[in-house]
Amino acid sequence: MERPSAKRDPKKRILVICEGVVTEVQYFNGVKDHFRAVPVEVGHCDVDGCGKDPLSVVREAIRRRDKARSAARRHRDAFLAYDETWAVVDVDDHASLDEAIRVARDDGINLVISRPCFEIWLLWHYQDCPAALTAKEIQRKLATKLPNYDKHLSATFPYHDYLRAERRAKSADPDHSAPNRKGRNPSTNVWLVVNGIAQSGKREPVGI
Repeated sequence: MERPSAKRDPKKRILVICEGVVTEVQYFNGVKDHFRAVPVEVGHCDVDGCGKDPLSVVREAIRRRDKARSAARRHRDAFLAYDETWAVVDVDDHASLDEAIRVARDDGINLVISRPCFEIWLLWHYQDCPAALTAKEIQRKLATKLPNYDKHLSATFPYHDYLRAERRAKSADPDHSAPNRKGRNPSTNVWLVVNGIAQSGKREPVGI
């Protein structure tokens, strides 16, 4: 099924499945709103029997992607399918991470990994942080930037500073620039997802 370019907006349709059910979902929905990226869907691993480990997140991303593909074939509408599917996880102490990377690579899922946790990406919106940290240390630092932070992002979160965060992420681990790989501590390649959402939006990214 090919998309007729003259009939509809050619922006890519993107699916993002998160390991976390609060912070990550709020963040990507905020990015979606910032760029006015209508063809982006953000979800999390919340189905019965779906754990919060990386492999379960990847399998949920595959399930939702394949369900959309089936609907596209059934209705003969290619616009119901996703052009890109992303899964977002932390390193933590998950035993299934290596298997999740293999499955994601084999099944065409773009798996992005934060080490030690997703909050390092949020912290890099505010400050440099090149040294290795624990998840609790990162969350304490983030709480000094976000009053009343308790896994919830405020309406004033600086989504527009994502390019600063990207620059800091690349400086901390220059090799962590592709999906389906683990980086050092600290590291994240969440900026890959953000750039994909930006390209599907109606608002042009602004450089710094």
